[in-house]
Amino acid sequence: MTITTILFDFDGTLADTNELIATSHLHVLNKYFPDRFDREKVKAFNGPSLDDVYGKLYPEKSNELIAEYRRYNEKKHDDVIKLFPDVNEMLVQLKSANFKLGIVSTKKQPLLNKGLEVLGILPHFDAVISGSDIKKTKPDPESLHLALEKLQSSPKEAIMVGDNWHDIESANRGNIKSVFVRWSEKTEAEISVYKPHKIAESMIELVEWIQTENNGGNQLS
Repeated sequence: MTITTILFDFDGTLADTNELIATSHLHVLNKYFPDRFDREKVKAFNGPSLDDVYGKLYPEKSNELIAEYRRYNEKKHDDVIKLFPDVNEMLVQLKSANFKLGIVSTKKQPLLNKGLEVLGILPHFDAVISGSDIKKTKPDPESLHLALEKLQSSPKEAIMVGDNWHDIESANRGNIKSVFVRWSEKTEAEISVYKPHKIAESMIELVEWIQTENNGGNQLS
């Protein structure tokens, strides 16, 4: 079936927030667990929801740690966040070719929308699903199905593009083709067990692949 709908994760996929996420976690962890975590160790926390991370790490004070994370993250947010190469240009092409575009993120709605606005890409998207809109976060497919419902699309005509195993597994569980982006902090070896349908080397290569897959459907100029 022709691809008509493209769902994107936000952090680590469209927005290069890796440094912001890492430094925010390190700020919290160095306060509560001095000298136990470094930049390499906190890579594992890039992807899961904050509830998952701090609920497992320190359940008795998870809300306190999450609040501390968000205070620091929001303070640094606008100065650090940036787009990965070619993201805006490729989104413009996809939108002009009448693809339905959606964001599916575990990030809470206010900060997610702020990021989209700061980066100037909010107008490209027909649906934005945040962690505030759902009960079950990825890898559960609830958020993907909600996005498809808003976009009036079926799983068969959609793809999910992400940088983490949660994105790939949520697509797999939702019967949606999954795409892993090579610019992720996660390695192909880490992700291969989840069997993504496609591995994209760049945003440009992703768009070229979509055009090839459609073979006469929605085409790019």
